[in-house]
Parts: sequence; C-alpha cells; structure tokens
Amino acid sequence: MSNKEFKLSEIAKKLDLSFEGDPNYKVNSIKNLKEAGKFDISFYYSKKFKKDLEETNAGIVLLEKNDDTNSIKNKLFSENVHLSYARLSQIFEPSNDYLPFIDESSVIHKSAKISSNCHIGPNCHIEKDVLVEEGVVIKSNVTIGSGTKIKKNTFINSNVSIYPNTFIGRDCILHSGSVIGSDGLGFAKNGKKWEKIAHSGHVEIGNSVEIGAGCTIDKASLGKTDIGDGVKLDNQIHLAHNCVIGENTLIGANTTVAGSVKIGKNCMIGGLCGIVDNIAITDEVIIYPMTFVTNSVEKKGTYSGGSVLMEHKDWLKKIVSERKKR
Repeated sequence: MSNKEFKLSEIAKKLDLSFEGDPNYKVNSIKNLKEAGKFDISFYYSKKFKKDLEETNAGIVLLEKNDDTNSIKNKLFSENVHLSYARLSQIFEPSNDYLPFIDESSVIHKSAKISSNCHIGPNCHIEKDVLVEEGVVIKSNVTIGSGTKIKKNTFINSNVSIYPNTFIGRDCILHSGSVIGSDGLGFAKNGKKWEKIAHSGHVEIGNSVEIGAGCTIDKASLGKTDIGDGVKLDNQIHLAHNCVIGENTLIGANTTVAGSVKIGKNCMIGGLCGIVDNIAITDEVIIYPMTFVTNSVEKKGTYSGGSVLMEHKDWLKKIVSERKKR
C-alpha cells in the first residue's frame, strides 16, 4: 500500500500524458483492473483483460486512446501503456528515507572510507580499503570484502556477500542473498583428482544495474567478469567466471551462463535458459525461456529451442520421429 495520494492532473503531468475526466480526482494506490476500487488507479495493456476493463471499479485507468471506453470516467492516455505503468509504479513507490546512520553492531575496518551520508544497518562487516560513496544504503548482515568500491546511491539489501576487489557502479540495486565475486568452476584434472585453478580476477558492475535475489556472479579467473550499465538480472541467475553482459540486457530467472560467454547489448534472455561456455551472442538478441544455447549467435533476432508440453508417450514418439529424420 502506498503512502501517497495524487490528483489525476498531477499524474498526467508527471507522466507527460493527456487525460480525460475530473482533474482533481484523487487516487492513493495502484491495483489491477479486477481488484481496483474508486481510490485506485489501474492500467489496461492487453486484450486478455478486456472483460476486466469493462467491469472495473478503478477510479482512474491508464490505457491507449484506441481502447477508450465510455464506462471509464477518468482516463490517462498513453502510446506505450506498459512503459507508462512502470513510471507510474515509481511515483507510488512508498517513501524509504534512510537517514545517515551506522549501526553500532557493524564492524568496519579503520582503513575503509565510508561517506558520512551512508546508511549501514546491523551486523555488517566491511573489510579494509573499502570505499563507499554518498547515498549508499547497506542493510543488515552484508559482508563487503577488502578493496571493494561502491559508487553513490546504490542500495544493497540484507544478506548480500561481496567478495574482495569488486566494483559496483552508482544507482544499483542488489537483492537479498546474492553473492558477488565467488570463485568459478576452475579445476584441472590430476589423475583421478582435481587441481584448483586460483581465481585472481574480480567482478565489475556498471551503473543502474539490478541484481535479483539469490544470484551468484563469479569473479574472473584472470581479468574481470563485466556487467554493463543498465543490466537487469532476475532471481536465481548464475553468471560464471569471465562473462561479459552488454548494456541494458535483461536475463530471466534460473538462467545459467557458463564461463567466458559474451552477451551483447539490449538482449533479452528468458528464464531457465542454459548457455554453454566460450560463445558469443550479438546485440539485440531475444532468446525464449528454456532454450539451450550451444553455439554463438551472430545475427540479431529471436531464437528458441524448448519443447511445448505434451503427454510423455507423445514426447517419445516425437523423439523417435526426429531421429528418423537425421
């Protein structure tokens, strides 16, 4: 529930949208069409929800001009409803004003340089030569390894572990339970045993990056694992050593990217994908969920490789059929 209230005219001005209805009509939260009441604003961006639009009790509805309906009195018009909804959600985000503060239970090495305008919650451990710039919020039980640099206005949620010599840009969000800079899967065979390859590299994260809960990003064996500006990672993603993720690429939950993979700019990788090591994916590639990527992708476009749900006996028949074609 938001702690904010806005007039229709105020929302239109903030989002730079045209509107129709009572400019002084007030709403205090966002809800979907089915659940919204007279003090809520809602949005319509898919014909799947046409019935919900016709029956909604929302006080204000955000929609395209082509979807206008007389049953709604107060309306905002957008050419890109989903984008406008994203911006609307930011307006109604509850205020979290973290005042400058360092909890007395946190342990901070004397050589660490912490801005006086930071918020550091309980039971954090900050090692030597760490740099934390102004406006950074570090919630409880966060560990930050030596030599790490965190740029201004980054928000680190509880129980994040950051290994030494990590670089994190400005305006980033790291969600709970993520591990940044752990060793990758680097071993050499020694008879029937494995010999560990020491990982002496690090992780660099650009500006305005969001890392979901429970992600693991391995440091490089040599050099760096590089996450570009504007990258968005869903929950439970694993990026192995020496991966490079280009600017503004988005990756869905439970995707695993093996070592030394280079993914270009503005890509969209669906959830539950597997990407093998030492390949490259060019810019502006869309990969559908549950696709197994085994070769480099050199041409931008949309790719998929999963199978649709079917009864097991039909799946076995399909496999036999595919083998006969080869």
